[in-house]
Formats: sequence, C-alpha cells, structure tokens
Amino acid sequence: MINGLWLTLPVLYKYSHHFGKDTGEFVHWMQTLGFFHLLELPRFALGTCLVLFSIFMFTGARLACFFSIFALFLLLVLDITLGSAYFIHGIYSFVLLVLLLHYWKRFPNYSISNTAGLALLSIAILIVYSVLGSLYLGSHFNPKISDIFQAFYFSVVSMTTVGYGDIVPVTIESRLFTISVVFLGITIFTTSVVYLAGIAATDTRKIVNKRLLKMKDHYVIVGVSQVAVFVYKGLKKRGLQTVIVCDEKHRDLFPADALVVSGEVTDIATLDKASVKDARCVMALEQSDVENTYILLAVKKMASDKVKTITMINEEGNRNKLQLLHVDYIFSLPEVGSEVLMKYLSGEAIDNNTIADLVIHHS
Repeated sequence: MINGLWLTLPVLYKYSHHFGKDTGEFVHWMQTLGFFHLLELPRFALGTCLVLFSIFMFTGARLACFFSIFALFLLLVLDITLGSAYFIHGIYSFVLLVLLLHYWKRFPNYSISNTAGLALLSIAILIVYSVLGSLYLGSHFNPKISDIFQAFYFSVVSMTTVGYGDIVPVTIESRLFTISVVFLGITIFTTSVVYLAGIAATDTRKIVNKRLLKMKDHYVIVGVSQVAVFVYKGLKKRGLQTVIVCDEKHRDLFPADALVVSGEVTDIATLDKASVKDARCVMALEQSDVENTYILLAVKKMASDKVKTITMINEEGNRNKLQLLHVDYIFSLPEVGSEVLMKYLSGEAIDNNTIADLVIHHS
C-alpha cells in the first residue's frame, strides 16, 4: 500500500493543479495535460493497483498476492528503464517482491467473493488504464483516437491480443503503451477471466449438488450402455426426475442439461451423491454383468427395501447369480427381442400385458 501511495499521491497532487474550469471537454483535457511523462501513466496505474490489491491482501487473498507480485515486477522493470532517478524506489520494490515471493504461503484464502471481486476490479482498472492512455496518446495513433468509444475498442482489442490492425501506434510512446496493454492483458486480464470462469463453474456444480441433495422419489440410472441412454430419454420425455451415474469419460453420451454424477459407478460415495437412498428406483444398466453385480451390492448396502432395483442380463448364464441379489426386476434384451419376434411371426397378439410378462422377471 505504501508503495502504491508513493506512486499515486505525487501524480494526484499534480492533477489537482492542472484541473480548472477550462477543462470541461474530457478528451481535450486528457490530450493537453502535460504532467504525464513517458511511462508515468503505467506507473500511476500500477500504483493504484498496488493500493487496491493490498486491501484484499489483508484478508489473505492469494490472487491479490499473485497480482501484487506481478505489479512489483513490472515496476522494477520500469524503474530500471527510467534510470538512476528511480533507484531508491526500485530497491524498495525489489525488497517487497522478494518478501512476497518468500511469504506467498501466508495468503491461503480462496474465498469466492474475494476472488470474484478482485478479478472484476483488476479488469476494471486495466480497462480504465487502457482507455485513458489511448485518449492521452490519441494523436500518436493512425487513425487518431479521438473519443472514448474508439479508445475502449482499441483497449479491448489489444488486451485480448486480437489485433485487427485498423488502429496502429505510430510513435515510440504509443508503441510502448500498446506493449504494456498487451502484456497486462495477457497476464492480469487473462488470469482474471480464468478465475471468474472457474468461479462460475464452481457455482454451477454447487447448484447441481444442491438439486441432488433435495431430490426424492427420483430415478437413478447407473451405467453407459445403449439401454441406459434410451431409458434416460424415455424418462426425460415423461418428465420424470432422473440422475445418471457414470464415469467422466462417458459424460458426453448424455445431454448437457442432464443431472450427471461422475465417478466410479460401483463406489458407495459416488452413488451417495446421486441420493440413491431417497430414490424411487435404481437401475444398474452397465454393459457388464459383473459391474451390475457390484453396483447392486453397493445399492443394497446403502438403500432400504423401499428403493426398487432393476438390472439387465448381458449373458443369459448369469441370470441365477443376479437373482441371488434379490433384485426387484431383471430383464434380458435378447430374450425379449426373440419372444416378440416369434409372437409376431406366429400371429399372436402383442399387448401391454404381453410386453410386461416378457420384460419383467420378478426375482
């Protein structure tokens, strides 16, 4: 904070002496101020950042520590560039940089609110710095930057490193300024956006987890077989609450809006996340009878008899083994398919009761 005030207070003092009644036009005022020298504007912006970052560092925010380290490094580079006039400040910045690198573990706070606030604040400061700098050096660009909209456009294009080339810096001062905007955009802007995206993803997971915790009398599908996919579509079509349990690599088999619990399907902890104990029905629909057996054993261990269990037989020889688990319903697709075909070929009637007798075998 002291380092930041060291950089900002002298400039603010100069500013108070240059601002008068004849400076009503914002753009004209920005372009005619003479107290900002080459590289003084980025030093002022970095000083402002340090003051604000220090406030978050009092709460132990690690992101604030990271940004402060980066700001101090840039200040050290600027001090070396400017020569002996800034030697004392350069030494001070170097000492602070070393101390922060040594004690970074003392900033362990990953608070979502602090991280989001700091990330948004950093983006705002960078945009303000870029816009004001673009206006101040407006005549140093081709075409000339003469209004806030042009300055904002150039700032965003530079920060995101898109670089369309329709506005080009043509002097040393404007090129150095553009380099600073690009460099800050690659680091602070990109890091802030990544943190915000991570927070959004975390919040989405929390919302999903809350929905899962509140679920009761829902259907749980465990597995990634084609039967599992079609059963999910059927339940979804009928408006029934359904949770899928599968491994992460097969997540894309189901729609993006599906409630999916990723993990080891035979693990009790994974099944517990799907609120199996409060479900109406749990279906073990993996492509392996062994996997289905382990799934049913886990379900039986954690759920009461009120939770119905269903599984399919992939190999007919495993029917007797699966029946030992006292599954409520067991079905075999080859058997069902062949029986339906035979009834059709022989001209027998096929109704709902016939299908029910074929599909469902009480254990």
